Formats: sequence, C-alpha cells, structure tokens
Amino acid sequence: MSNSVLMDKDENILNPNIPRYEKRLRKVLWTNSNPSQEMGADVVINLSSNDYDELEWIFAYSTSASNNFSSNCLKGENVTASTIGYNDATLIRRIIDYVSDTQYKSRIAKWGTSDSSNNCIPISVIGIKNS
Repeated sequence: MSNSVLMDKDENILNPNIPRYEKRLRKVLWTNSNPSQEMGADVVINLSSNDYDELEWIFAYSTSASNNFSSNCLKGENVTASTIGYNDATLIRRIIDYVSDTQYKSRIAKWGTSDSSNNCIPISVIGIKNS
C-alpha cells in the first residue's frame, strides 16, 4: 500500500469533514432598489427565502460613494457592518437586527458618535447554503 494522500486538482488534501466552498450554494435574497437613498432606523428588509445557513450582506460606503464592503452573519443572528472613514479614520457602523429568518430591521448608522443615515447602506443580501 502507498503512503500517498488523496489530493484534488489544485494539490490540496481532500478532507470530507471540511466543507468546500464549491459545495456552498449562493442566492441573492434581497436587493436595495435605490442604494443612493439614505436609510434611517427601523427600515424592514424582507428576504425572499429562509433557505440559507449564512448571510453575506453587501454594503455601500455611503449614498454617494461606489466603494462596497461586506459582512457575514449566521442564520438567526444580527449583522454589524463597519468600516473606517476616508479622511479622519472615524469608525462608521450600522447594526441590522434579526427579526425572523426572512426579516431584518435596520438601525441608524453611526459616524463616530453621530447618527448618519447616508452611510453603511445595505445594497444586497446573499444567502449561503451548505450542501
């Protein structure tokens, strides 16, 4: 018998106990119809399905900037989006609260300690399902 291990085409060791990214199905569950509009508190985000294990939230830095960033959360958890301001390195953040498997509610974004409804705008939510 050989001492070789089973390898995939990219020469990575195959381990059936570790999920592979290729086995993770992704589907867009919500899209912001107007990401250039400010988003205040208590905005309800209704997802099109509850068939996911994890959510990837894509955020726009602001209503006027095209830079995007993402945050992930597990099913049933809140998501916290955070980034740093360009000019002054101030923390910019927004929390989106879990309501149900298909509904989330946005809090007002914060720029430092000030309210900022034009930052950390959610633009899409992608459901990730482990197969």
